[in-house]
Amino acid sequence: MTRLGEVLDDIAEHAKLYDVTDKAVRVARRRRRVRKTTTAVMAMVLVLVVMVTVLPMFLFGGPGRPEGGPGRLDGVPPTLVQPLLDTPTRGSLAGDARYVGALLDRIVDEPEDFGLPGDRTKLRVLFVGDVPGNRRIALIAGITGVPRMVNLTGSGKAPVKDLDLTGWSDVEEPVVRDGWRGDKNEGYELILGPSGYDVSVSSAPQYMSDGTIQRTWTPEPAGYILRDTATLPRGLRVRMTKGDTVFFESAVASPGTVRAAQIDPTPLYGRGKPAPRAAQAAADALAYSTGLVGPGIQYVVLWSDDFVVNDPNGGGSGLGQIATVMAVTESGGGPYITVATDTNPEPNARTHPTGAGISGRLEQSVIAMRMPHFDETVPATLQIIAPPTAVRVDLLKGQEVVDTVPLTNGVGKLDLPGEVQLRVRALDAQGNTVAERLFKDWDGVPTSGGGYEPEIRGW
Repeated sequence: MTRLGEVLDDIAEHAKLYDVTDKAVRVARRRRRVRKTTTAVMAMVLVLVVMVTVLPMFLFGGPGRPEGGPGRLDGVPPTLVQPLLDTPTRGSLAGDARYVGALLDRIVDEPEDFGLPGDRTKLRVLFVGDVPGNRRIALIAGITGVPRMVNLTGSGKAPVKDLDLTGWSDVEEPVVRDGWRGDKNEGYELILGPSGYDVSVSSAPQYMSDGTIQRTWTPEPAGYILRDTATLPRGLRVRMTKGDTVFFESAVASPGTVRAAQIDPTPLYGRGKPAPRAAQAAADALAYSTGLVGPGIQYVVLWSDDFVVNDPNGGGSGLGQIATVMAVTESGGGPYITVATDTNPEPNARTHPTGAGISGRLEQSVIAMRMPHFDETVPATLQIIAPPTAVRVDLLKGQEVVDTVPLTNGVGKLDLPGEVQLRVRALDAQGNTVAERLFKDWDGVPTSGGGYEPEIRGW
């Protein structure tokens, strides 16, 4: 595995802190789902995470076999997930009645091994078929009061008897995500929801100078998403709608792009001090998760500095680094991410959900974010990065200014504990507004594919 992969893996392994891309989460999920391996513990403090993509939609089981419990074998499914469980089977083998029947026979013959009902009428094959990465998978759920989904996996074209139980999860939401990605970026990403919704996709968004995003959506005829991770386009998102109502919208997965060039660690406008390790880690994560590389893309450090690391394991404690890096596109805007690194020779990294997003022209944009951390103590710091002409930031609740932050070269911070939702207004020396945006503390809604655009859940 490359060092970048190791860094991202480390972040996922310590999901009580923050992940950088969905790659790391997939690795951690995979370890939890494969039997005869060590469970990668995804212990999370609830106020946390980017991208612990971040809460996974399902809580995956560990080695062994699924445990029993009330509602696992009988009862009526929650209203929220009933439409998903009523949806016809998807996948390349959905129409193969013999294969689907053999799959159900296997479950019914040994229901205890799968933690599912032994009654065929209480089973639903959500997906079965061949997927990229030379794999054949089956997702089977119990139609019960506390529904569970099991994952069966084998090599491409494997018969039912050769599919292994590789994991299980609680079906708590009406959209299923499943995926696997190897060290060479080979693999698949699967997203499916209830039938009856129009499914469309969008890729290669334009990041405009005013901080907005322009996308073109095209229909997805299959009604669900199945993609090869080796050929993912940049910025790929899926949307499920009924009429004008968006039921679900999310990034599909990171394209896994690798940057060959080193980033200039010098922060713009002299904001902070060079932090080369953090800047490079942020640039690598940004490229991996957005696919923005090549002509017309400029990676810049918006702010960087020393960063005090309190590692509960002790290995990386001391004076680490932090950097906010942006990929500036030809349209003037682009995504950014903030990454902190510890003091290890090969540094571990952390980020925060509020430390990633989309910015417009640097002279007219302001960023407000919480700080990453390596232990379970959530910092109260609110960091501000505003245009260099800004001398202060007013924090407004409605029309009332509740606090003011002085800025140097457009940078400042204050302690602001608790969950807040405020408007951040940057002003120059003459009192003119030069940039403004809403800041909202992370509300626990998962983000995926880097977390630059919010996930929409219309349920």
